[in-house]
Amino acid sequence: MTKTTPIRKSARNKPCALRLECCNGNPETTVLAHIRRFGWAGIAQKPNDLLSLYACSSCHDVLDGRAKGECTDTDVLRAHGETLLSMIREGLVVIKGVK
Repeated sequence: MTKTTPIRKSARNKPCALRLECCNGNPETTVLAHIRRFGWAGIAQKPNDLLSLYACSSCHDVLDGRAKGECTDTDVLRAHGETLLSMIREGLVVIKGVK
């Protein structure tokens, strides 16, 4: 059973932040895609929800290796930053002491 969190729910109807060549541009397919790079998760483990980005179904498939395509670390970093800033704007992520 998948645990649904407010951060996971926040991806609904958001534009894809990854925007690879294969991007379908359909916010109805956007999900919170966990970044499984840099040793952030082991086999059969999901990283923390903060280590994620908003991705359409097509870009998510490339990110997770289910489809062919190029997804560089630069693409991931840009999309992660955009997603994190969106979460901060929406109040899903709060940094103590910052207004």
